[in-house]
Amino acid sequence: MTYSVIVPIYKVEQYLRKCIDSILNQSFSDFELILVDDGSPDKCPEICDEYDRQDNRVKVIHKANGGLVSARNAGLRLATGDYICYVDGDDWINEDLLKIIYNEAIKCYNPDMVIFGIVKKFIDDDLEILNDLPEGIYEKDQMKRLVYPYMMYDSRKPFCKGLIFPAACNKIYSRKLLSEHYCTNERIRMGEDNAFVFECVYFSEKIYICNKILYYYNQHPGAMNHSYDKTRFENNKILYDYMEERLGGINEELDGQLNAFRAYWLIMAVFHEIKSGNKMLPAANHIRKKIAETQMLSYINFSGLPKSAILFILILKLRGYYLALIAAALVQKKR
Repeated sequence: MTYSVIVPIYKVEQYLRKCIDSILNQSFSDFELILVDDGSPDKCPEICDEYDRQDNRVKVIHKANGGLVSARNAGLRLATGDYICYVDGDDWINEDLLKIIYNEAIKCYNPDMVIFGIVKKFIDDDLEILNDLPEGIYEKDQMKRLVYPYMMYDSRKPFCKGLIFPAACNKIYSRKLLSEHYCTNERIRMGEDNAFVFECVYFSEKIYICNKILYYYNQHPGAMNHSYDKTRFENNKILYDYMEERLGGINEELDGQLNAFRAYWLIMAVFHEIKSGNKMLPAANHIRKKIAETQMLSYINFSGLPKSAILFILILKLRGYYLALIAAALVQKKR
């Protein structure tokens, strides 16, 4: 049994050595490391080549910048391992990650996916994210009862939190599963993980839940965080159109979750204007223009949404864009 660890790399020079070292120093040695330089303009390409010369487990891809989806897909095409693990170039992993996953999950159960714990590393604080499911193996019948009804949107939680944390990096995938259900739309530049994580979970025959913290997600300034994106509305439409194409129409339950997902991402696009510090009037005009261009509101119905989301969407439907921004600012201030 072998792993392929794929690292997409773009402008993470100050973090990259720590990331690569955490992988090469794994206590489980049967893996290949694929470093995908996505046209990084700093010294990342040179660092990748340096490790390539030093360790025969390392393979390097240099490519023109195409975004995270493109970089991951380039690595996947080169991968030969039985299981695939993604690590972002500014993050790092527990030195026993591959060994723990092999001993506890793969050796015993041969699952399609393994989902483990992650910690977000801030400057002054850490936030641990564990699974809301007990540790162990989940066969298809159990997933139908315990996972799928709450996978993307769990109405028992704040809107729009699901049972499955939609991050690519706290999961290990069988190469067969991922090769059939990876994200094929490389235009998606925000929410990329959502585009294939839920699909992989849904089409898995069995998954293993491991409630150990094994991945360290860098949240420090300068890490791979997103700044203001004026194309956020267009991106969100591309994202949920893609997810609708891949998961829509399977059953009513999943369609309801997709509807909640669409509403949430539209609301978050409005919040993005506030978080980015944009002035109210230009932001309101931008929202008006983008909603008209993308027709995003026509995709959403109120069924199954919480009252707060219904109210927010209703304000947008009534063209109260300025009022929606004020509401978003008040909510943001309370957080």
